[in-house]
Amino acid sequence: MGHEKTTKKPIIKMSGLTKEFKTKAGIVTALKDINLEIEQGEIFGIIGMSGAGKSTLVRCINLLERPTQGSIIFEDTDLMALNNNELNQVRRNIGMIFQDFNLLMQRNSMKNICFPLEIAGISKNEAEARAKELLALVELEDRMLSYPSQLSGGQKQRVAIARALATNPKVLLCDEATSALDPKTTRAILALLKDIKEKLGITIIIITHEMSVIQQVCDRVAIIDEGGIAEIGKVAEIFTRPKTQAAKKLVYPDGERIDEFLGSRLIRIVFDGRSSFEPVISNMVLACQVPVNIMFANTQDVGGKAVGQMVVQLPLEHEKAAVVMEYLKQQNVDFEEVSEIE
Repeated sequence: MGHEKTTKKPIIKMSGLTKEFKTKAGIVTALKDINLEIEQGEIFGIIGMSGAGKSTLVRCINLLERPTQGSIIFEDTDLMALNNNELNQVRRNIGMIFQDFNLLMQRNSMKNICFPLEIAGISKNEAEARAKELLALVELEDRMLSYPSQLSGGQKQRVAIARALATNPKVLLCDEATSALDPKTTRAILALLKDIKEKLGITIIIITHEMSVIQQVCDRVAIIDEGGIAEIGKVAEIFTRPKTQAAKKLVYPDGERIDEFLGSRLIRIVFDGRSSFEPVISNMVLACQVPVNIMFANTQDVGGKAVGQMVVQLPLEHEKAAVVMEYLKQQNVDFEEVSEIE
């Protein structure tokens, strides 16, 4: 299935990963032949529809779920070859946050963050000093003594992030970590994760079913479909030119297919972050003295750049259409003709 070599040495490398579950109805294959390399220091997204296998995949990364076949290499260690004690040591390098926060309700923020440090045998004074540092990092110093019931959803997730960072992990797994939050709080948590990545150099893996989460913070993305990798690449590239049906379903709202617009001479203009919509279209109309009809437009903000597409209807006259296409070529604007439907 999907496989992409990275330019740097990967911090996590999955090869031939397959996971089967035995049920009363027979064997169910949740993951099949996953080959994936995640670079140190990147924010990597894993996205798929419900039931695609992404949550099983994230649980396989730190062996909470043991794969049926394949290998998982963390740095230079094959996790499948470790005994339980060795595995627990490695897991301290892999923090995890969840959709429902998983905080201990009887502990305040400070003591929630200290919990993994207590398990690791760190002294109380050292653990509390570390917890204070982390509360400052997630901008919650003033809620040190608050209990989870006294915190908002966004504040709970900030405490959960601080707790996940307590043991200085090299990787942070985020399993649907913003699904329970409203859009404004989601943006704030994603901005915090990006900030943490830049300050700590940590690798972040985000598992989600929401494309808006991927486009806000991820460098690369793998699209999981029916237990396998349908497509993998840089986020801007997948937004601009999704190749597989699984990717198109996630990128195009309501499954709209831009090659199914009725019309005469249609072209699809692709914006890949080098240019924004308005100047290109208005300058084209002014320069060519040719009216065009905008049939469809869909743009997204990916990493601060506008990417997306626009379908425009050109005049039927061949000469006028040719003038427009020649102009776009001269401006280095990526476009293609879209066949009409009879």
